[in-house]
Amino acid sequence: MVAQESIPSKKTSYREDQWYTTLSFLLANESIDGFRSNGLSQAFSIGFIRDYPINIESNKAIGVGLGYGINNFGSNLTVVQGSNSSYQFNLIQNTLLASKNRLITHFIEVPLEYRWRTSTVNDYTFWRIYAGYLFRYNFFSKSKPFTGASTVLDEVNRVTHALKISTGYNTWNIYVEYSLSPYFKKETLTDLNVPLNLSSIKVGLVFYVL
Repeated sequence: MVAQESIPSKKTSYREDQWYTTLSFLLANESIDGFRSNGLSQAFSIGFIRDYPINIESNKAIGVGLGYGINNFGSNLTVVQGSNSSYQFNLIQNTLLASKNRLITHFIEVPLEYRWRTSTVNDYTFWRIYAGYLFRYNFFSKSKPFTGASTVLDEVNRVTHALKISTGYNTWNIYVEYSLSPYFKKETLTDLNVPLNLSSIKVGLVFYVL
């Protein structure tokens, strides 16, 4: 959180309305036969959270927000067009090519948090633990291969859910997110006829600014 000058006040209640930014690494589930992560997979999001205190001291609250973000997977998964104009998901084994394949998704997210902190109405430097739920709407997804044109994907789940927790002191906060929904729709198969039940964990940092 950005440092601010303390202003003496007789009030005990306050809000921690905040802009937030997350920067994290994506750790994909590699239990799918033939699938492996490659290169650096990243995620980014930015948004605003409205704070609703639930006690007189305001050190406990519910947060509801709205944000935008991008997931960028690196893996050996590529998309090729079949003879009947349909798309097939292939798992390639060439390490050089695989490291350049990307799965990119743009999304809108709605975070819902339970917020505990050691702040007061005059103290803007404090410890915090924020835990909660994320609703996401994936409005645009594409596969970007090492060579050739990108492919817009309809097989990605539009609506997904996740659990998250962040903890830290002042500006620096550790962020962990666990996906409750697979990346692809249930009927999506690889070229090995294996369900592409891809999920992920995010680990990184979240920054809050009043």
